[in-house]
Amino acid sequence: MFTSVQRFILATLKLCVLLVGVHLCAPSLAADYPTKPIKLIVSFAPGGGTDVIARIIGKYLSEDLGQPVIVENKAGGGGNIGARFVAAAEPDGYTLLVTSTAFAINPSLFKNAGYDPIKQFVPIIDAGFSPTIIFVHPDVKATNLKELLALAKTKDLSYATAGIGTVPFLTSENLNKLASVNITHIPFAGAGPALNAVIGGQVPVGSAAFATPGLIDWISSGKIRPIAISSAVRSRFVPNVPTIIESGYPGVVDDTWIAFFAPAKTPNDIVVKLNQAMSKIIKKPAVLDQISKIGFDWSPNTSEEFSQYIQGEVVKWGKIVKDTGVTQD
Repeated sequence: MFTSVQRFILATLKLCVLLVGVHLCAPSLAADYPTKPIKLIVSFAPGGGTDVIARIIGKYLSEDLGQPVIVENKAGGGGNIGARFVAAAEPDGYTLLVTSTAFAINPSLFKNAGYDPIKQFVPIIDAGFSPTIIFVHPDVKATNLKELLALAKTKDLSYATAGIGTVPFLTSENLNKLASVNITHIPFAGAGPALNAVIGGQVPVGSAAFATPGLIDWISSGKIRPIAISSAVRSRFVPNVPTIIESGYPGVVDDTWIAFFAPAKTPNDIVVKLNQAMSKIIKKPAVLDQISKIGFDWSPNTSEEFSQYIQGEVVKWGKIVKDTGVTQD
């Protein structure tokens, strides 16, 4: 006969075995996912790089997962409105955010962005990145960054961007501080108008994401002169343009990236399934070609790798915003 203690131990062991078995036999949440349409919430207006990449990947994702993928634009607040919407969504993998580097910048830039990029989101994948390129009107007497910054110490200069808070703006303001110069910022309502202002000679210097439509063609035609690019190594698109690192500023490596996020607490196996599906899609030659044509590069990344990168981006841009003293209401 078993004693009461022995019976208790046996019962406990049976319960443990049962629980382990249930855990091992339980189906993965991702096994049946998705069973209904997926929404991609784009935090910017239609037609921009974020929207284009969301639609390219969304089309193939629908084919791959066997469910409709709907792209919905929720623009406003520099990307904050879309981010807030997804932060409040059910963490079930059916509402995803597609946004840009603004996602990591805005919590430091705005007095109240309305979301926490680390606590309220799970990174899925970095789907493409494009460095900042600094360029000038041909009449400007500078052929490289060193000459441009030297000129800024003897002459009043101004530079055009797509607006306060964009990566090209912060890259340029950071250079202003590092080089102890004051090239005046002239914000425009978009990268296209900023580019046109430099081409037309209204503003001598420009700073834009390399993916800005038409920029490569204007460089090729000689209507603008490239000065430096913010990539870690020279871009395959413009191999003759030196990096900002080569120009004497080793800490300046900045990208405008487009990425996918899920609300916090989304099951990890769903996040992994989405990352793997999107990675497979982006690797397709046809997709890589489409992304390249709008000026973006891509490097394979897992959700864990991208999560580490995002944490670094939030810290980096927070420091740059603080050091440059830039704020946005």
